[in-house]
Amino acid sequence: MFFWPQSVENRAALRTAIAALVAILISFKFHLETPYWSGMTVVIVSNLYTGSIIDKATMRILGTIAGAFLGYFIAGLVVNSFLLYLVCCFLVIAVSVYFFNYSKHGYAYLLGALCIFIVISQLALNPQNAFFVAIWRPVEIGIGVFVAAVNAYAVFPNHIKDNMVVQVHDIFDEFLAEFKVLHQLLIHPDVNSSELAERNLKIKKKIRTAIELIGALNQEIGVKKEHVDRFRAYMDTLYAISRQFQYLIILQPQVTELNSLKKLDIDPLFTAIEHDLLEFQTKFDLRQTEVIVLQTSDVLADFEQRVNRKKNNLSVKSEFIYSFINYVKQLNQNFILIKSLSSPEPVAITPKYKVISKQQRLRSDYDLIKHCIKAGLSVLLALGFWFVSNWPGGLNGIISSLVISIKGKNLFDMKHVSIHRFMGCFLGGGVGLISLAVFEMNLYELIIILLFFVWAFSYFMFKMTEYSYIGLQANIALIITLAQQGGPPIGLDPPLQRLAGIIIGITATIIVANVVWRSDVWTILKRYIDKLYRFIAFNLEQVILVAEDQRSLHDLANLFWLSRGLITSLGNEQLSLKKQNLLSALTQRFESLVIVQATISHILVTIDLKKAHETALLFQFDLLSHEKKLIESFNLQNSTAGLNLSQTFGDFVTNIDHHAAFASANDESIRNLLAYVNALKLISLQIN
Repeated sequence: MFFWPQSVENRAALRTAIAALVAILISFKFHLETPYWSGMTVVIVSNLYTGSIIDKATMRILGTIAGAFLGYFIAGLVVNSFLLYLVCCFLVIAVSVYFFNYSKHGYAYLLGALCIFIVISQLALNPQNAFFVAIWRPVEIGIGVFVAAVNAYAVFPNHIKDNMVVQVHDIFDEFLAEFKVLHQLLIHPDVNSSELAERNLKIKKKIRTAIELIGALNQEIGVKKEHVDRFRAYMDTLYAISRQFQYLIILQPQVTELNSLKKLDIDPLFTAIEHDLLEFQTKFDLRQTEVIVLQTSDVLADFEQRVNRKKNNLSVKSEFIYSFINYVKQLNQNFILIKSLSSPEPVAITPKYKVISKQQRLRSDYDLIKHCIKAGLSVLLALGFWFVSNWPGGLNGIISSLVISIKGKNLFDMKHVSIHRFMGCFLGGGVGLISLAVFEMNLYELIIILLFFVWAFSYFMFKMTEYSYIGLQANIALIITLAQQGGPPIGLDPPLQRLAGIIIGITATIIVANVVWRSDVWTILKRYIDKLYRFIAFNLEQVILVAEDQRSLHDLANLFWLSRGLITSLGNEQLSLKKQNLLSALTQRFESLVIVQATISHILVTIDLKKAHETALLFQFDLLSHEKKLIESFNLQNSTAGLNLSQTFGDFVTNIDHHAAFASANDESIRNLLAYVNALKLISLQIN
């Protein structure tokens, strides 16, 4: 019987081990000077999924070839000027780090910069060797790329399109559980509502993970662009459902509101929602060919009829009840949109606003520019250590300083990256050295050791994602130790040079991080939250005061995830009382911004602003003036003014039924206005 590993991680680890060994053996066959580059390339581009490997391998080979060409050209320009050499080194790194963060092809820019360094570093080692390295380094890396790409399809392939089905099924399971908890909460008020927030965050994380794989989906055979676009729209719609749910979580329903909802018989509504979620789950496929039958629309229509019949028993000021009804309406619209994605002609989505993406913001982001400058200075300092000490491994030091600068944007991250890099180096190098001490190390023993330990380190890397960098570095150290020119190792220079280089790189990077624009984790977290506040203030003004066809809103998902990630990481650390209080204050501010963001989304999707202003005029309520005051208070972070505004909004809601216009105004218009005023009140309370 043919052996087929059951887990995705095990298949990927076996594939990586086989590909790394094949790449090294090919390099041995052609007597390449540094065959470990071929094996290193395989483990560096390794991934769980075929499309991700092809995507990364393509960028690696293109970046390497371009970097080799530019490196040789630059070497000719700077060969007679040490100052020009340093300036070029700085500019190459600064520009590559900028595009690494800015461009979706950032990995190619990074590899291009590394290859430029490898070539021009020969000016300090052996100037006559620059041309040789510019030709043969891409060849060695190209062998690794080619072998990795072929093996991705031929040896235990894990296709993203297959995994997407599993991920989407899992997401729908989470949605089913979330709506079950909501149903229980509406029936039994004693149910803990915090579970809803935890489940919704979990759903968002899973959707985000699926979205991150979409780019690599294009690289897989048999997947057309229309399938990718359809899946992206599918995930965006699921994310919209989760994001709109956030506002419902924020509201705290009163016991009287819950009793009123129970009298409206909400059970059929949740049964229909469950049916439709199961329908989407069981019939999901990238090609979406099966017919989907929905029940929510009809059940919602019956529910609204019951609401209309009993509206005299429902307070028009019941914020939670009508927010719940509005959410179910939006949920139904999203269900219809998802269903349309399975039809030959999906419903065209007309965006209500222009999106200012992360890339657009980064074009002139001062923090990114500072980060690029610091990365360049770290490399120059590593170069300085190398030149002054003449310590072997200078080139590895440059690479280490660059990698640590990119992966660690603050001292907290740098510490973890450095520790993981050291641990991986000692683990892989230690295995290699012990193997050399125990075995004679002929070719057959080399093959067995490489196969087993590359598989083991790769499995650890794929399975323990939190510590995956340790597994990667262990693989690299092992391959450098064992895969040397001509066959099994005859010296220890490569692994010792790598260890020395890591020490140089870590030292240089941490010195620069502490001296130039010191970037401790608390400063970075506060900076992220301050940015969120500014961008949310901009979004708030756009939604409230700018015409619908002229709105431009910042996409803040990535910044929210970065901030949440830092808060979670710090929460797992042993902190002093002072730092615990600081973390608590920053977390509270972050959660306030989450509430504001959810409220803005609620206004954007649910509220008819034009109708709200028209209704406000009937009650002689100067809504526009209060909107402007809210924007001004939010921009100035004037919490006192925010509290005063919240009192004004609260008084209006409390006394609206005493106004003469209340009896003649349309109920739907009043609910729309009250929903808007309550949303503004909620925002005003979050100003800090």
